[in-house]
Amino acid sequence: MMHPITKIIAVVIISMVSGAAMGADPQSPYCNIILDHLTPCLPYILQGEVNPAKVCCDGVLDLAQYTNAKGGQQNICDCVKAAAILMGAPVDNFSKISSLPKTCGLSFTLPPISSGTDCSQVK
Repeated sequence: MMHPITKIIAVVIISMVSGAAMGADPQSPYCNIILDHLTPCLPYILQGEVNPAKVCCDGVLDLAQYTNAKGGQQNICDCVKAAAILMGAPVDNFSKISSLPKTCGLSFTLPPISSGTDCSQVK
């Protein structure tokens, strides 16, 4: 179960980032959709849960459709990095995102997320 503060943070992030994402290319996933799918994963990503919850893995599976879209990996990277900045959290705290598909038993990739990641170079 998601901690109440995690829910509040997630709602704030989604609200803040979704407005910036509305100008995105229609073929690209919007930040609010990306973050909506990743929000159930916050306890695993940020709070040290050993395994992601099923609802997290379900959201990660839903993200698979965006990873092959033109610019999809870049948009995922940009949105996660923007969310980290808005939260005031170090971007490196989100590094577990790239391992989520494998951890959930899925066969696609998510971009690496770190302070050194240049999202424009993510393919």
